[in-house]
Amino acid sequence: MSSTAHEPAFSRQAEENRILANTLRRLQECLGQDQDFAYRAGLLHAGISDSDIDDNHNLSHEKLGRVLRHIREKIPGITVHLFSKLSLLDLGMIGYAGASSGTVGKAIDILMRYHELTTDRFDDIIEVEGDTVVLRPVPYMAHMGDFQDVIEDSLAGNWNLLTQLLGNEVDFSEAKISFAFAPPSYSELYRQAFCCAHEFDQERSEIRFPAHWLEMPVATANWAMSDVCNVMCERILGPGEPIANTTHSVRQLLLSRPGRRMLRLEEAAESLRLSTAQLRKRLYRADTSYKQIVLEVRMTLARQYLEATRISIQEIAYLLDYSQPGPFSRAFKAYYGFPPIHCREQALAD
Repeated sequence: MSSTAHEPAFSRQAEENRILANTLRRLQECLGQDQDFAYRAGLLHAGISDSDIDDNHNLSHEKLGRVLRHIREKIPGITVHLFSKLSLLDLGMIGYAGASSGTVGKAIDILMRYHELTTDRFDDIIEVEGDTVVLRPVPYMAHMGDFQDVIEDSLAGNWNLLTQLLGNEVDFSEAKISFAFAPPSYSELYRQAFCCAHEFDQERSEIRFPAHWLEMPVATANWAMSDVCNVMCERILGPGEPIANTTHSVRQLLLSRPGRRMLRLEEAAESLRLSTAQLRKRLYRADTSYKQIVLEVRMTLARQYLEATRISIQEIAYLLDYSQPGPFSRAFKAYYGFPPIHCREQALAD
């Protein structure tokens, strides 16, 4: 059966299905025949058949997540193993466009522009700090419970793609990878996946590499095809989510802040490489404001802290950059219609 029975052969949904099917095929390859039972059990658990994979049909990121969660119960390191083995071309059209790009920076731009086709669990934020590029994953709130697994997905996958783009022309020891959790029982897989220094129990999970790598030619680059592939992506998949999707970028910037202090408008603009006026104007066009986004982020985090932790309301107020619990409680009640203590009591009752 052909995928055309379900959707056009070239569409955004069809391309997402191809990426998911390729990921499942790579997963089966990683497990091998000795662990095929785990693969089959995972597919069954998610309601996926072999014909679904053959036809690129009946697939979703949610179902892939269910497969991996089921397998992870028996094989804890499968996420690192899988995402360190994916090929650029497993990412379909966008992978081919990235592999054909002139420079590593252009390839990363394409991959980030269509990031939502490859995962529904996190965003990746890329910042340049002097002569260093920092790539940091930000898990979506719905996946905070799988924090370590999401980090492994992002950092193993991104490091794998970065090394494919660069080939053997760089000294990978110039990079450094940090994990904000303790070494897992399968840390041997980390040594296989990351050919550079990596440390656990760090403040943040991130990849740091020299900024000059962005200017290096892609190892597989086909300069004649670079623009053609980019145009094909835009015509078939749409323009993608631009790096400067300002409202989204501001939210993720605030969620990934290193300390409790909320960034001022000027600091956020500088981080996003915009002037203060540009940032204010873009947010106005999106029918919002920086103050409103800060409030939304604070209230989202507040509810997460209240429902998922035992941190006191006073400490939560402090974490969210309120000087006193009173203003925090009033803001929370105005936003949600009930006080934070009610949210905490309901969570404990549930």
